[in-house]
Amino acid sequence: MPGRKEAADTPLSLPPARKTMVLGNGLLSSKPHIVLEGSAAKSDAQEIPSRSVTAKVEVGGPELVRHLADRWERLCEEAGSLPFYRPEWIAAYLKAFETESQVVLMTASEADRLVAVLPMIRKRSRFAGVPIWKLAGAANIHSSQFDILQSPGEAGEAAIPAFWNLFKRMPSWNMLELPLLPGNGAGMKLIRHASKDGYRTMCVRFNEGPILRLQKDGNGRLTWLDGTSRHFRHELRRYAKILARETGQEPILVRRTDPDRKALEQFYELEASGWKGQEGSAIRCTPQTQTFYDQVARVAAEGGYFCLHSLETNNRMLAAAFSLETADGLYPLKIAHDESLHRGGPGQVMFHRILEECAARGITQLFFGGGSDPYKMKWTSDIFPNFNGYIFSPGFRSQLAFRLRTLHPGIGSQ
Repeated sequence: MPGRKEAADTPLSLPPARKTMVLGNGLLSSKPHIVLEGSAAKSDAQEIPSRSVTAKVEVGGPELVRHLADRWERLCEEAGSLPFYRPEWIAAYLKAFETESQVVLMTASEADRLVAVLPMIRKRSRFAGVPIWKLAGAANIHSSQFDILQSPGEAGEAAIPAFWNLFKRMPSWNMLELPLLPGNGAGMKLIRHASKDGYRTMCVRFNEGPILRLQKDGNGRLTWLDGTSRHFRHELRRYAKILARETGQEPILVRRTDPDRKALEQFYELEASGWKGQEGSAIRCTPQTQTFYDQVARVAAEGGYFCLHSLETNNRMLAAAFSLETADGLYPLKIAHDESLHRGGPGQVMFHRILEECAARGITQLFFGGGSDPYKMKWTSDIFPNFNGYIFSPGFRSQLAFRLRTLHPGIGSQ
């Protein structure tokens, strides 16, 4: 185990009259500030490509994302990244959920070219009941996926050990939490570097999001029902007949890529009218969540990757899906349906129509996201697991949190 003294118990805030931020034992001005710079440690030299990649970490506020946005967007294009990794997505998350937290931005560059980005926040937290300073990836349950964004090729790979070398030198953190990681991504590579250096690490499966992959039939047309049961296909036909009978006409699918406020409010109202509203998980139930989805709808529409599908009769929403769209994938983030029409399965009828549209437009994957709910698993048996990854710094408090969580798996982070 590394013998470094833990510095994470030093206070973060000063009296209100002092507009400064504290990281470890040093004072940082309220402007963005480079805290550390470096490259991969010499011990990693034989394991990474020989590239002149330099990493740095900055502490500040949301302006860090804005200042880097142009280079960040070019990296997104180079990596072919999902919308969840884009700077405007991270900015929306920070604006909605992390207004009181420090923004910690770790980047790696090869000359002027940005090759990796890890946006984080730093705040007080509890893990297994132990008060800690936590560094956490800028994401939560509403983010669907998170990872270190890296360029393909040697420079992007060289960024990961360079990042880890910075983490080892950074003071004032007890735990690094990387949420919603794919099993084969850059975040997992970072965790393996930490484990190799003797740091305590942990990976916990968070959820299993079903994926429906459209397949080509003998005539080269995309199909979406081959993996479904005969009973479910019969149910889809029956649902459509019930809906037409109960609403007075055949429902139609409406696709909006730049919805007006009225359409969004209809969607929010529909979602809040059912069980999500009753249990407090609907978008409208918390101002922070409302802010996030409003912002996502705006920036995603501007970026050309937003889509609001709704199944409608006479301008009445029977079901709707708030989604992001890429060239080959559809990502529903929030789904709602009129529960008074449950006998007609409006949500399933909507997805049937959405998949028909995907096939016509050449979109080959639909990521249901979230958990493996029974209604999703009727469409597919394929899943995409996400993991929460943790690295614990040396020191008593960090190691106590790790040990308690290991002994009592039900105790988590707050």
